[in-house]
Amino acid sequence: MAERYFVGVDVGTGSARAALVQQGGRLVAQASEPIQTWRYESDSRLYEQSAAQIWSAIAACVQQVVRDARVPPEQVHGLGFDATCSLVVTDAAGEPISVTPPADRAGADVAQRNVILWADHRAEDEARDINATGHKVLDYVGGTMSLEMEMPKTLWLKRHLDAATFDRAMFFDLPDYLTYRATDAKARSNCSLVCKCGYIPPGVAGSELGWQPDFLETIGLGSLAGAAGDYAPLGGVPGRNGLVLTAGMPVGAGLSERAAHELGLLPHTPVASALIDAYAGWVGTVAATEAGSDAQTSLHDAGARLVAIAGTSTCYCVQSADGVRVGGVWGPYKNAVFPDFWMNEGGQSSTGQLIDFVLETHPAYAALKTDAREQQRSVYDLLHETLAAQMAARQLPVTSPSSYVLLVKHMHMYPDFYGNRSPLADPSLRGLLSGVSLDRSRNDLARRYILTLEAIALQT
Repeated sequence: MAERYFVGVDVGTGSARAALVQQGGRLVAQASEPIQTWRYESDSRLYEQSAAQIWSAIAACVQQVVRDARVPPEQVHGLGFDATCSLVVTDAAGEPISVTPPADRAGADVAQRNVILWADHRAEDEARDINATGHKVLDYVGGTMSLEMEMPKTLWLKRHLDAATFDRAMFFDLPDYLTYRATDAKARSNCSLVCKCGYIPPGVAGSELGWQPDFLETIGLGSLAGAAGDYAPLGGVPGRNGLVLTAGMPVGAGLSERAAHELGLLPHTPVASALIDAYAGWVGTVAATEAGSDAQTSLHDAGARLVAIAGTSTCYCVQSADGVRVGGVWGPYKNAVFPDFWMNEGGQSSTGQLIDFVLETHPAYAALKTDAREQQRSVYDLLHETLAAQMAARQLPVTSPSSYVLLVKHMHMYPDFYGNRSPLADPSLRGLLSGVSLDRSRNDLARRYILTLEAIALQT
């Protein structure tokens, strides 16, 4: 019998990646393509992307892994997506609606910028207004709705788009947009809805529709109900005009003719209901077997494992059989991954992003990059060499990577340069760096690098 293969697609903050996996779990091929992010000098809180550009990057990756592995399309038996929890805005036909503020609408590609990236913090006022309501929706996001979630961003659009444009818009969390783009089916995922969209599953806390009419009316988004009260712009009401799926369930009839052609696969190849990237990382990590054991991991085991998923930001996810409320920690989210189980998620808004910022804004970084390129090495390899040389010069022992913090014992960093996600849930907080000298050398850059890692680790 012919081998069966599956394609996994991960859309991160800066790139799209695809992996071709053989049914037994063997990784056969992988590919990556960059994703463009638009930033604006006028407002550092803005981060925008293009759904069309993201899809093009995905298509290039999927085509490449299938081509590199020389696997015929008929042997690919399924496709799954995970992605950042970014807000995608389209019209009813799936065409982009720009999310760029009117003052920044310049350039030929502005109409394509229809994604408000998860890291976008434009909706400060909207999040504050939502949190002032005290609605029960807040009980399921740690008591405070983050401005990184979809409801504050949607409310920002309500206040800044002209009414006619807003009224013809559809709103997707990015993982759900990708399954829609792949299949033309408007089904949504439990993961995206409960984690990012103010959706309380029917049966929880008296919820009947999933959407909370009084909440949306109170915050100024009552129009999303539509004349029929079916919440079509948000994906509809389950059992009426909408479908909400558990992770991994098939979406629609699989790949549409158009998407199949773009990806180089067959029409109707099954497409799985998606996950937010952190939760996909949780699934892949929590299922790992104990070292030296062949025993299969169970859902019970998963409840005793906290998983850290690190990237531009870092998320800390844990599952439980009961909904546990913790102030400043997102959740509890019912059905986010497995039916009838609850998830909680803590996080740091800026980790990989903070490391990049500290390096890229230092006077010695340009020369470091040049040396790394000429030597065909990583900048991190060179930084570690610099740290090791400083330890040797000071006759300090290196017994583990953490030994390097001896070089920065008189420097201190508070790492919330982009606000605090957990447990303070305060996006207005800012970072602090003390013990700084006028040193512009690579030695100083290496010390600031290890100081940043220390600060992130201690906050973890």
